Amino acid sequence: MSTYKYPTKELSINNAKAFINAVNSTDTSTVKKSVIIYACIGNTDVWPDEPAPSFPPLNDQQKDYEVKRDFIGARKVDTGSYSHVTLRYDWISGTVYSMYKDTTTDIFDPNKPTFYVITSQLNVYKCLNNNNAVASTIKPTGFSTLPFTTSDGYVWKYLYTVSLGDYDKFMTVTHIPVKTIAASDTSTESDRLLAVQNAAVSGAIQVIVPNTSGVDYSQVLDAAVATATSTSLTVSSASDIAISSEADVYNGSSLYITTGTGAGQLRRIIDYVATTRTLVVNASFQTLPDTDSRIIISPTVTIIGDGQGAQAYSKLNTVTGGISELSMINVGSGYTAAKALITANTLHGSGATANVIISPAGGHGSDPVRELGADKICLNVQFQGSEGVSATGAGYVPSNTSFRTISLLQDPILKVDAENVAMSESVANTSNSPATLRLATRASISYISVDNDVPQNPVVAGDTITNERNRARASLGTLEFVTELNEIQRETDSMANALLGANAAIAYIRDDETKSDTSFYTAYLNRVQSYGAYIPFTKDDVILKAGSTTPIATVEDIQGPEANTFSGEVIYTENISTVDRSPDQTEDIKIILDF
Repeated sequence: MSTYKYPTKELSINNAKAFINAVNSTDTSTVKKSVIIYACIGNTDVWPDEPAPSFPPLNDQQKDYEVKRDFIGARKVDTGSYSHVTLRYDWISGTVYSMYKDTTTDIFDPNKPTFYVITSQLNVYKCLNNNNAVASTIKPTGFSTLPFTTSDGYVWKYLYTVSLGDYDKFMTVTHIPVKTIAASDTSTESDRLLAVQNAAVSGAIQVIVPNTSGVDYSQVLDAAVATATSTSLTVSSASDIAISSEADVYNGSSLYITTGTGAGQLRRIIDYVATTRTLVVNASFQTLPDTDSRIIISPTVTIIGDGQGAQAYSKLNTVTGGISELSMINVGSGYTAAKALITANTLHGSGATANVIISPAGGHGSDPVRELGADKICLNVQFQGSEGVSATGAGYVPSNTSFRTISLLQDPILKVDAENVAMSESVANTSNSPATLRLATRASISYISVDNDVPQNPVVAGDTITNERNRARASLGTLEFVTELNEIQRETDSMANALLGANAAIAYIRDDETKSDTSFYTAYLNRVQSYGAYIPFTKDDVILKAGSTTPIATVEDIQGPEANTFSGEVIYTENISTVDRSPDQTEDIKIILDF
């Protein structure tokens, strides 16, 4: 048996919503419910084709390890720093916009005209009717909860306004923030959004569009009423509106009171007495028309479906007698399927058909996230100068350095608590996760040779280091993997083998601000590696630069990263052009996650 399977947009939207719920969850004392995300910066080495970044790492375990070894520091992405986003389409005069149709299968196709726009006032509108695909020339404005028509014939539905806060955090050149809320936060924007959501009518029919217009139908526009009874009215003979002298010609058409007393009532005409200009209708008027009432007579629009209450009337092209417009009187509710029939009688007109457009589940504006296909999440995080405490290394992310990768790390195993105080290793949760993490190893070193307060042969960012402890063991052949039997050969290979035993990269180094002794410096190391269970660096180790056996400095103290280096899941990595950090600089990072 053959089958055809396809994922729906709902699946990706639900996944995005589940992610938002997870990052906004709070853990209990016994159950972890949250997802904790850290934005990590790393990689201080130049790209092979600097400044162009290399391709992002492949999604395999080895590349995952490499990305984590490169980390320098991290900032937690706070719960208010996530938003659904969808593709951005600015309203531009002269553009033909698509109109929402419940039958359109590729409504979110970025290669097709969009059915929604954002204006320069940050208002988002949905197009319900594009007036037979003409160019939009009048920018939609206002905050009405009801659809409205602009003078170019477009029908728009206001959805929401992007707040300035959300604009700064989540707006990009390609995406706009979208939200659906349960309650207002008392801001003007959320009050408007909630009003739109609450006014939405599930299964409403906001638009019916002619499919084939037909020909030779009859209509009467803006006729005045002379008298009326509960089931009839007489058209004023004083009216200059032409009305047929042929009996029964309007039977089967509809009468709609457009203005004046009784306005808004629609009735089907069951008899027309031409001699008295009297129209008999199928049901009693709730409010009797009066002499100030004006009516339109036109082909009947009958809406058939599984909902109730929808009513519409028609207008004609006066040249062809075809249907030119179908206007909703009542949008009804509860429709999931419907069709519209256009009828008059055998004396005039035929051939008109129409398409009914049903609102999305919940109604237009009830759930902007779903209605705009917002299955992507934008998160925003900022690194502001030096983060954390430089003097102790607690949560420290140095500013005078560079980075070339941005990664998102989910639920790392922490070695410090929310105040960056050492604790037993524990998976990050809402109570123990600090704002920033130092992901580099912090080593306090003292230079062996200093001349006039200037270290001689200093290490600098980018240098690879090892230690004399491992080099000496390699020379003696006591490192497990050293296989050379010849003493001279072991000495020759001792540096290379020492690097295999333990190595690290200098990510950042500065003078030790806690000591007056100018030989003391603080070095931040990443890519720390060692062989087997060997300790890579420890107190009293003598530091060597790769390729040289000259002693450089002595390790006075060493602190590992504040999180287990290889813990957590890297859910996103982006390789970027070099960012050179400085103390007075803020890196405003926006990341789009596609679900």
